[in-house]
Amino acid sequence: METLVAGEFLETDPILVDPDGLESADRSLDESLGPRDVIDGRVSVGGEQVVQEIGGDPAALALPPGDERERALDHLVATPARTLPPDPVVPHDPNVPGWGWALGTAGWVEPTSRALLAFRRLRPGATTQIDGAVGFLADRECVGGGWNFGNRSVYYVDLPPFGQTTAAGLIGLHALASGDGLVLRGVDALRGLWSLERGPLTLAMSLAAFRLLDLADAEEVEPALERALDAAPPDVISLAWIALASGPGLSELAVTG
Repeated sequence: METLVAGEFLETDPILVDPDGLESADRSLDESLGPRDVIDGRVSVGGEQVVQEIGGDPAALALPPGDERERALDHLVATPARTLPPDPVVPHDPNVPGWGWALGTAGWVEPTSRALLAFRRLRPGATTQIDGAVGFLADRECVGGGWNFGNRSVYYVDLPPFGQTTAAGLIGLHALASGDGLVLRGVDALRGLWSLERGPLTLAMSLAAFRLLDLADAEEVEPALERALDAAPPDVISLAWIALASGPGLSELAVTG
């Protein structure tokens, strides 16, 4: 849901989540988001157009079959990240640019993972894009597994993985046979990361990843997420992921193969 909401588009008061029940997150989220229109594959919120394409966002998976969803996916096909030349300081494979946060920018782990999920869930015939996204995640995987935000190494220093981005990668790759090695290493990394970061966004996305992978780790993450909600009201992005991860709507993100 990150592409749907930015600070300048919000005209509502801060959202308060009932810490006694994650189910309230879904209701609060629905009340907080204003009108949304799909315009040639992008989203309009309150009359403002968001640059990030909707097709790579979990919100696109909530669109019913029809022209709007197809335009979103067409737009995503047409707008991969900018291809960057090889660079020993920031090593990467230029043949797998991935997807960026905005048009004309470099590829990053989270938008590429969301693009992968959107194609696998909604347009499985887009094998070139699916293979490219998996290739990007393989190229950017941190040493030992998991993902940093965009690169595995910078200035000859290996970068560590983070829980939130590792969860994003696992959500995109779940149930994909060609990504088995990435998933196994990513799960091992996430098991050591979620309890260290402990922010609502990391916890919610970790819960979603473990549930989509049908792993018992989800049973440990969910009470930790509930405790995190006692500390402070979450932002809307976190709230969206809490609603997805803790409710039946997560099935809309599930891919079977």
